[in-house]
Amino acid sequence: MNRPMFVSIALAVALAVGSWAPGVALGAPAATASGRATVAQGTAPSPSPALPAPAAPPPATGPASAAGPALTLDGAIQEALTHNPQVVAAQQALVAAQQGVLVARTGLAPTVSVNGTGNVGTGSATTFSSQNIPIPLVSVQGTGTVSVVGTVPLFDGGRTTAEVAAAQAGVASAAASLKLTEASIELQTATAFLNVLNAEHQTDVRQAQLTQAQDQLALTQAQVNAGVAAQSDVIQQQALVAQAEVNLLSAQAQIATSVASLQALLGADVTASVEAQEPAAPPPAVAITAAAVLQAALANRPEIAQAQAQVDAAQAGLALARVDAGPQISIGVNAAYTPVSTSNALSNSMTYGLGGTVSLPLFDGGKGQAEIKQAQASLQSAQASLSAAQLAVRQDAYTSYLNAVQAGANLTATQAAKAAADQALQVSQGRYRAGVTTILEVTTAEATAAQAEVNYVSAVYSYDTALATLQHAEGLPIHSATLGGTI
Repeated sequence: MNRPMFVSIALAVALAVGSWAPGVALGAPAATASGRATVAQGTAPSPSPALPAPAAPPPATGPASAAGPALTLDGAIQEALTHNPQVVAAQQALVAAQQGVLVARTGLAPTVSVNGTGNVGTGSATTFSSQNIPIPLVSVQGTGTVSVVGTVPLFDGGRTTAEVAAAQAGVASAAASLKLTEASIELQTATAFLNVLNAEHQTDVRQAQLTQAQDQLALTQAQVNAGVAAQSDVIQQQALVAQAEVNLLSAQAQIATSVASLQALLGADVTASVEAQEPAAPPPAVAITAAAVLQAALANRPEIAQAQAQVDAAQAGLALARVDAGPQISIGVNAAYTPVSTSNALSNSMTYGLGGTVSLPLFDGGKGQAEIKQAQASLQSAQASLSAAQLAVRQDAYTSYLNAVQAGANLTATQAAKAAADQALQVSQGRYRAGVTTILEVTTAEATAAQAEVNYVSAVYSYDTALATLQHAEGLPIHSATLGGTI
């Protein structure tokens, strides 16, 4: 063995003994400012390679280092459903629609009213004296009555029935719209929540990568000092350290952006910090079948319920148009009592009876028939929209299913790629310590391992987001029990 080779091996052994504890490797639990450890999901952590003590990394700044209130995924969704103004607006629209049914039902409801009439005016007359001289007479008189009137409608040609049906369809549409809004807010909140976790773990990864690059820089400098490496190796590694610092700062800034998006959905201060708690680990694969997803979507999606409500409303509109175009018939019982009147004949009088009116339109310029045809076209349009909604829901549900399956497979693949890249990096570092390779091999392996780690973290939360989207596509509430992103 030549002397330079012996010196490099001895130096590597000495550095390994003196710096094992502080060294941090990609794929190993990396303690970070947030207190979490990044561990390959479903695999044991790989041991850290022998590296010298790292230089102190730049501290986290801004919202990335601020600790906010602990928040679970379910808690975030509940907060959004309670405080998001879009949900509040949809809730009040439902209340208004429900009151519309009560208004429509009053068409055949009994009514009681107190009516009062009064009049004050002058009266004039002319009389003649015994000498036959006309004498004008002017007087001021007041007249009035107070009466209580009650009416009980018995039949109005079906108008009230049609109006109640239309109002009930409006309630169904408003309820579906509320559910649609809630489902949309749930998905947006779940996605934003997972984006926060993704940004935080990406920051942890970037922190570990910076430490890794700094450790390698220290080792490279030691190799140069021992005379077994060129100064250009240090320059190349310094460039990697600088890039790692930039990546870390960018990741920290992404945390603030992700938290602001989540807080906006929660109806909270976008500048406030929050501590997102990691949900449980996701299932290794999508368990539900495509057929079950489609069946659940057709049964639960609010878009279909809303389209069906529009069909019901159009049917009620057609019935009302036919009532308006036909004979107008109304029958009711009415009674009136006049306790007070300036006329003795009307005081304490009581009237009652069964009354009805019939109006037969002879010519309306074609208005009635045009309104019927208009209502029929609206009904056909609503029915076509229902069919379109069913097709769209099926396509969306099936696409969401395929995306979730693909995301699960991608997670498995990126996990394997990460493990392979970590192993390749350890091998190249050992070869460099032994002096049998160049710094280019090490820097290439570092870049590959770094990208593999970033891809793996992204794949974890992409899978979680795909599972949340699948639940949304089935028309089901999003719960953390079936999601998770622990890494």
